Amino acid sequence: MRILYISGDNPAVDTILNGMDDSTLGGLPAFYYPFKMLLERGHTIDLLLYTAEEKTVTESAHFKAENLIQLHPKNGMLPGAVEYALQLTGAARSLLNERHYDFVYGMSEGAHLAVREAAKRGIPCGLRQFGTQEMANVLEPIRSVLLRRLKALKDYTYITLSMQSRKSFLLATDDGTDTGAVPGLLGIEALPYRFFLWHTGIEIPAEQPALGDGETYPAGYAPMVLSHIGRVTELKSQDRSLRILEQLHRKGYPFHLYFVGDIRSEAFHKELLAWAEEHGLEAYVHFTGFLNQKVCRAYARNSFMTLLTADFNGGNVFYEIMSEGALLLMLRDPSLDRYAENGVNCVVCGKEEYEQAAERILALMDKEDTQAAIRRAAYQTAREKFLSIEKRFGLEADLVEAAARGEDLSRFPETL
Repeated sequence: MRILYISGDNPAVDTILNGMDDSTLGGLPAFYYPFKMLLERGHTIDLLLYTAEEKTVTESAHFKAENLIQLHPKNGMLPGAVEYALQLTGAARSLLNERHYDFVYGMSEGAHLAVREAAKRGIPCGLRQFGTQEMANVLEPIRSVLLRRLKALKDYTYITLSMQSRKSFLLATDDGTDTGAVPGLLGIEALPYRFFLWHTGIEIPAEQPALGDGETYPAGYAPMVLSHIGRVTELKSQDRSLRILEQLHRKGYPFHLYFVGDIRSEAFHKELLAWAEEHGLEAYVHFTGFLNQKVCRAYARNSFMTLLTADFNGGNVFYEIMSEGALLLMLRDPSLDRYAENGVNCVVCGKEEYEQAAERILALMDKEDTQAAIRRAAYQTAREKFLSIEKRFGLEADLVEAAARGEDLSRFPETL
């Protein structure tokens, strides 16, 4: 069958266009692996990509230059959002008129407009939603459904529209942000599609990875290093990790802190640097920039402890860190209660309780047996409870194939 994917630029796209070498994947595995699996099953995928950069294709066994269709911002007189909507809708109409597609798959809410064009023509289609972030938490305190909908349309336009439009299915990531509550908060009683809320899948090593024995971090274990894995943006709360570092220095323990991830907000990056300098920590704070996932995992595993200090810990990073058998400190998160056990497979502290976090880190410093036990339990949790890449993304490929064939999708689990 022939499938049309619609997406904006992201690290998974770069891996696809650069020859599909898994080892170069720097982010969004939930985009990359179903794409790859569908190709390996013999399907043809065209990628309609909205990107500010002109892209080239290193052709792989299944993805060729002819499969890439690029859209670039025109930077004309119209507002960017209007220009984007017109360009994407027009390109989708042209492609759907020119080529036969068995399925159209939108990657994230911004692709909603193209998916809508497919639905108008009766073409099986779906939308992949990677998490609503704070949307449910923002809407819940608003008592009026009408006011909630107005707020949602203003601040979460494409998410709101995509949740109401006809399609075969909407598949959302269960990222701990109460995504499943959003339709109800918007007063949507009957969804015009099948709604699936699934956890992500990750690479789970066959054996617990050993601590590195290299001479320098991250190839070697560094007992006076902390890591924070994730893109540098306000949402990931790197500022809280800085405050934990400050508490450790106040107590006489000069840890280093590595922020491992792409700098998405330069303004926030500058704020972090200024705060570190103001508190005399600039020599102990390091930013690695963008790194592929394999290297990010080494930074987590070979640091004394990895800090997850965002309000929502349910993204890929939590699962990946645990599967590495890394020592993890995280905020309390009810959505992860089924996995996280304080003192057993991780360390849990309260939001903004920086001194408490520092004390819990220091309490483990001289207890190598306890550290090792927590690392073993973290890895074992991943082996027993997490979804592997093969299971999770293979099921998504099955879902796409079934929808394209017009099959009843009720055999797929609503939650996973």
